[in-house]
Amino acid sequence: METPEGPSDAELIARVRNGDLEAYGALFGRHHHAAERMARQLVPANDADDLASDAFAKVLDALRSGGGPDISFRAYLLTTVRRVHIDRIRSGRKVQATDDIAAYEREPETFDDPTVTGFESGAAAKAFASLPERWQAVLWHTEVEGEKPAAIAPLLGLTANGVSALAYRAREGLRQAYLQQHLADVAGDRCRWTTERLGAYVRGGLTKRENRNVREHLDDCAKCTAVYLELVEVNSALPALLAPALLGTAGLGYLAAASGAKVGFVGFLATGWKKATENSTRTAVGAGAVVVVAVAAVLAAMALTGNDTPPAAISNPPSQQPTQPPGTAPTVPPATPPSVKPPTAKPTTAPTTAPPTTAPTSPEPTPGVTPTPPGTTPTPPLPTTPILDEGLLTISAPRSGGSTPTTRAGGVQGQAASEQWIITITAPAQNANPIVVGLKYGSALHWPLNGDPRGWTCNQAAGTCTADNSSAPQPLPVSFDTPTGGSAADRTFTVSAKTGRLYDDDSATLTAPPRTDENLLKIVDGTADPDVHHRILTVAPGTDRTSVTLKLSYGSSLQWPVTGNPAGWKCSASTKTCTSLTPAKPAPLPANFDVPEDSSAAARTFTVAATAGLVSDTDSEVLPGIRPDESLLQIVTPSPSTDPNPFLYNRFLKLNGATNRRVTLDITWGRSLQFVPALNVGWTCSRSSDINSMTCWTDNYRKSFNSQWAAWLPGTGSSNTITVHAQVGGRKDTDSVKIPPSTTRR
Repeated sequence: METPEGPSDAELIARVRNGDLEAYGALFGRHHHAAERMARQLVPANDADDLASDAFAKVLDALRSGGGPDISFRAYLLTTVRRVHIDRIRSGRKVQATDDIAAYEREPETFDDPTVTGFESGAAAKAFASLPERWQAVLWHTEVEGEKPAAIAPLLGLTANGVSALAYRAREGLRQAYLQQHLADVAGDRCRWTTERLGAYVRGGLTKRENRNVREHLDDCAKCTAVYLELVEVNSALPALLAPALLGTAGLGYLAAASGAKVGFVGFLATGWKKATENSTRTAVGAGAVVVVAVAAVLAAMALTGNDTPPAAISNPPSQQPTQPPGTAPTVPPATPPSVKPPTAKPTTAPTTAPPTTAPTSPEPTPGVTPTPPGTTPTPPLPTTPILDEGLLTISAPRSGGSTPTTRAGGVQGQAASEQWIITITAPAQNANPIVVGLKYGSALHWPLNGDPRGWTCNQAAGTCTADNSSAPQPLPVSFDTPTGGSAADRTFTVSAKTGRLYDDDSATLTAPPRTDENLLKIVDGTADPDVHHRILTVAPGTDRTSVTLKLSYGSSLQWPVTGNPAGWKCSASTKTCTSLTPAKPAPLPANFDVPEDSSAAARTFTVAATAGLVSDTDSEVLPGIRPDESLLQIVTPSPSTDPNPFLYNRFLKLNGATNRRVTLDITWGRSLQFVPALNVGWTCSRSSDINSMTCWTDNYRKSFNSQWAAWLPGTGSSNTITVHAQVGGRKDTDSVKIPPSTTRR
């Protein structure tokens, strides 16, 4: 995909694989600075350029051989820089030429970095590795590199908004993938319920009740607390987790050199790592382990406390180590701490007070006193807060039950199509609490059971079923008659399940089959008008629909009859549809058809198809064509006092009931007559190839049309006859006159 700044990294990589070296030059220009920055964390500055160049050469060989990245070029390149450097260390800093690029796509077998191994085997790194490469690329550039979406857009072939949207999906995907790494190890329904909600808990996306339940469990469960703390790191310290996993311990120095954010402490750690690498490989590995573990702990503490300043107990670890007596137990906290309290308070008190005081003072304790503390502490009141367990209840997809006999209250029996649903209860292991399932349903549904299903005892009056076996309940089949109508709420049933403190509920909506209702649509005549067919389309109101649509079709003599968007409707002439803005009570829709010309019935027919939810109706009408009206046209001979030109024969063509309407006149005359043009304001005339005919029209009839004639010879035959055909809207009329009417009259 081309962007204003050029092709994306993925497109350049594809071109390189096809032999385009200029494309690799573009990749080199984009990422060379980052490669040098990474190299400077591993070797002296004067050797950084060589190390970066070697890494670029190895990546080029990988791409030419069909390997290497498809999208995430930056992360792959930086990893190659690190691995080329490791290979140099392993070979005594001697460059070893090889054609096997696969050796640089895996970790050298003889070099073991325990810190990196810990990261790569951790849940966060595994979750990151499971993501699509496109998500990995956007997470690297946004979270690790800290680049802006506008700068990342050309690399990924997206817009800045597209990068932001992709980064959001990638972060959500990483959280979900991280949690999946832990779910396989979760034991117990309470831990499973809590772990599934930790992602939303970290983001503040739970309800108040769910928040309270999660907090209560975290207070009592050290394992889930450890998962929560690591997820906080994933949520707020992604750079410190991903950079070491991909780049080794030098990744922290790379981060510090790339950005000034939190540069004080991270910079201090990076500096310690760089100095350590100047001595030897093993020293570097050991120092790197301290650095990475420290930064992960500090960033986790920052994420929990919301403070960018490291806590004092963590910021100075070297001063704590020499004060510990050699013989005392080690004070290093466990790898997965069950509590967030600092572990630095116990080492000073344990050696001084515990050994001398307890031995001499306990020769005569009474047997009844010592058991009391253990006996009282584990017996607080049992918690009663309900716990939502979304895995407790499952409603399976329906399957058609066909036509089955049904029995209703009162013993009425009949045949009805039904849909069968299966309710499955997944109870906790060795559950001893009763399992009660409640059934509620809308007005279009009925009680879905006939008797007691196997393994259940049901009560129709109470709307409940109780499992006979609380530890392994049987599936509960329910069959609802297929509804014939009603709203979605009327066709919805809800199932609730409860056992002990656990509860869950779910619902499903049945779909009613489409049906026809002849009372849904009506076509009503509107205002009487001889020139326009006014129609009003009405749709019956109803609450069982979310949309109402009218689709119009019509013959070749008709045109789209709706002007704009009438009140309460949105119409489209291109799709020939109108959609109601108030489906529960649609407004009347006016449709105005011009009277069609004389044509077949099909050409003058229009059809309206109405769809209101699952209900439909169709209606049509054949519109009458133009009709004769003998009162429409009059040919008027002026009196001598009103004759505008006594030297010619003047005849006024008058139209009745045509004011402000379009009028068309087709005039023909005999060969003894000649038409003499006169001034007729607002009229337009056109003559055909026939010299004895013409058509005159006006779009806004105001006054009679004055036709002037000259007669060569008097007579009474067709050669002296004028014939006029007049049309106004849906009316037409024909009349004729002779000029002169006789030898003695004008």
